[in-house]
Amino acid sequence: MIQTLTLCLLGGLTAVMAMAEALNFRRTGRVTFLTVVHLLIFIGYCLPAFVLAFLPGTGWAIPPEGLNEPNPWGTRLYLLDLADWLALAPATYLESGLILAGGYATMLAGYAVATRHAAPTPLASDRLPPRALAASGLVLGTVAALGLAVYSSQFDDLHHMMTEGLHIRRGNADVKWGALQVLAQTAFPAFLILAAVALRFRGVGRTILAVAAILAWTVAAVRIFHAGGRLEAGAFFISPVLAWIFIIRSQIRSAVILACLGLAALFLGSVDPLFFRDPLATLSVEIASLTSAVAENVLFILAYLGFPHLSSAHTLTVVPGEIPFRYFFDIPLGLAYMLPNFTGVETLPPMILSLHVKMLPWIPVDLFSFGYYSLGTIGVLITFAAFGALLAMFDGWLTESTGWLGQALRAVWLFYLPFRLLYADPYATLQSGFGLITGTLAIIALALWAAWRRDRSNGF
Repeated sequence: MIQTLTLCLLGGLTAVMAMAEALNFRRTGRVTFLTVVHLLIFIGYCLPAFVLAFLPGTGWAIPPEGLNEPNPWGTRLYLLDLADWLALAPATYLESGLILAGGYATMLAGYAVATRHAAPTPLASDRLPPRALAASGLVLGTVAALGLAVYSSQFDDLHHMMTEGLHIRRGNADVKWGALQVLAQTAFPAFLILAAVALRFRGVGRTILAVAAILAWTVAAVRIFHAGGRLEAGAFFISPVLAWIFIIRSQIRSAVILACLGLAALFLGSVDPLFFRDPLATLSVEIASLTSAVAENVLFILAYLGFPHLSSAHTLTVVPGEIPFRYFFDIPLGLAYMLPNFTGVETLPPMILSLHVKMLPWIPVDLFSFGYYSLGTIGVLITFAAFGALLAMFDGWLTESTGWLGQALRAVWLFYLPFRLLYADPYATLQSGFGLITGTLAIIALALWAAWRRDRSNGF
């Protein structure tokens, strides 16, 4: 009975989100940050309840061949094994669903208020000063190249660097100068900036900037194949093309390109992480697995992203008992963890991610859990309201932006900001987005400077 109520509640929430998105699309006619968040709430919080209710005991409970390695809790889709291992009471899922519905309501309220009162002026990237923009891209690219060069010097060769990346990400290998690898993230925004500004130059200047953009792309590619995950790889390969789709007017061409991007996203989502370390050796196996079991691979991706449904319900059972309220202390703590530590001795208190993974190995901290860890139900409502306001500000600034650079930023941020719904730990958020945030701040500074110059020339 309680499980049925939970399914009805989450099904009703899905219907409400569909209606809200229909109104949103009628108003904007575009894919917005709110659009992606609606999709992720459905995948992360609503759909898993139906997976847990109807898949156990069926053939769909077993992952496709090549993806069926044992997880820490069993050999089925990890979502099913984790649910059995947690053995949470059905009422816990119902309670988390009710809180989620309240959080969604506050998110919409925050979005509406910010849209009306705090939305910034759309970015006019084609009006940014080209020389200053080129200088910014060159500086970011140089910093990334130097950082990656020093970091990579500890490996024997490029192949050794690629194969060690997965072990480093999983904590099975030690590495020196890890901060330099994070610093090298600035290569990707450098590529976007240099590629955009190269189109505005002529002659030798365009050639130099185009070569610099290619070099920045190469640095970014090496870093991603070494240390990047599926989501970052997707943003790297898909977002430049997605930006092009955003600015072309041919619906047929856009549909064809979107279909190709969908296949690429399906491949990147279901591929074994080993692919990024040795793609030539594993490409044929991955393609064969994908083409022989498309539906199973789609289900695997959906189950892979369904952890917030379980994680949020689990959080209700450990807060404030096992883990006291954090009172949003993890936000400044995440900033503190980003600072270099030259002593080799960690003196900072443990962040919420460290406490969380001790109870749920492999599982990130989602936005609901972060809010509940911080201040219970009130924390969830506050967190979702702030998230909604942030979505509105980015929709106002980037969704209606002009120029390829503005739409490229929009595409990359679409891969980053909405996914904080699933990956909300402040430290992990800052670390994974360091390059994007740094590059965006540089563009904001240039936009403010350009606006100040225009106002000054107009006598204001």
